[in-house]
Amino acid sequence: MLEKYETGFLVVACSGASKAGQAANGIAVKLDESGFSKMICLAAIGAGVDNCITMASNVQDLIIIDGCEKKCACKMLEKAGLHPVHEFCLTELGFVEPDDFEDPELIDELRKKIKLLFGQRRAESKYSICGCETCPRK
Repeated sequence: MLEKYETGFLVVACSGASKAGQAANGIAVKLDESGFSKMICLAAIGAGVDNCITMASNVQDLIIIDGCEKKCACKMLEKAGLHPVHEFCLTELGFVEPDDFEDPELIDELRKKIKLLFGQRRAESKYSICGCETCPRK
């Protein structure tokens, strides 16, 4: 069965009570809907759901998007024995709450920034699809 995402990347995001956590979740949903990555459930990983942990541990590129500097999503994955290479924190990328939460242009800009930074990090590896919006997919 053909998956809807083309790259094989997985994304896990904070979806905490803060506006930054909600923005992180919204960005992950957009990455999933666009076909860039498949979103997996952070709560399921924290709850020890085997197939989610297996999926996250078997993927080469696991992207974590945390809302704030507490980095709860990253910590939860580490407690599950997962060590993601691609970690992004919205407040470190310029998100300021609560004002920025309602700004769809800023949220889209942060989504693009995450894709670009991911692509730059990945370009140093042996894999061919970098993930940025400027490289054409074949």
